[in-house]
Amino acid sequence: MKHAIVCLWAVLMSGLVGCSSGGKANFKQESFSFAGDTRKYAIYTPPNYDPQKKYPAVLFLHGLFESGNDGMGATKVGIGPAIKENPERFNCIVVFAQTSDSWRDDDQLPLAMATLDDATRNFGIDPNRVTVTGLSTGGAAVWKLGARYPGRFAALMPLCAFSSEDDIPNLTRYPIWAIHNRFDPFVGVWNTSGMCEKINTAGGHAKHTVYGGFGHDCWDRAYADKDVVAWMQGQAKLEGPRFQAKN
Repeated sequence: MKHAIVCLWAVLMSGLVGCSSGGKANFKQESFSFAGDTRKYAIYTPPNYDPQKKYPAVLFLHGLFESGNDGMGATKVGIGPAIKENPERFNCIVVFAQTSDSWRDDDQLPLAMATLDDATRNFGIDPNRVTVTGLSTGGAAVWKLGARYPGRFAALMPLCAFSSEDDIPNLTRYPIWAIHNRFDPFVGVWNTSGMCEKINTAGGHAKHTVYGGFGHDCWDRAYADKDVVAWMQGQAKLEGPRFQAKN
């Protein structure tokens, strides 16, 4: 029954996901060994990247339809098209982890972290300036990664994410900016508003932005927003919560 529901949800979603745009951006495919398998992922490095320097980084977790093991599939929806459209805004390294399953599966969380670890070993990532973001099922995993890997991230930015209320006690340390469409027929906006309100009640630092549109896709607007990009790459663990969100 669960599989049937997921398949139906996938069919309904197929008409709403975004498409990649044109433009030039420095995406590379990387691979590493994980749990006895070779896993691939994509990585973006900013213009004039210098491997001797340390850069802020964004770990991006894709949605349901970008699952696979081709590495580059995760660049096609979400932050990837935004980078291709305006690469000059992204003065950070972006790591595109990819699962063959769903990021909502807790068993996939170590894969996301192993991907980040491999990228950190091989590229100039500042471990104190890593923000994790994701959309839909990937957004749900943002909550889980923040809670289960304390000390690894500077900030969290889940988009149109399912709630994860059991993780709230472990999310109060982070600056959080969550985004959702008001009329999302697949993941209700209350998932985001409820999470942020409860995190703040528990002493946390969560802000949520609700767009007025209909549909699940809030990511095209969010990642195209220069303030969102600046916030993600401007967070640092030692500086505490800093919000640059619009009211």
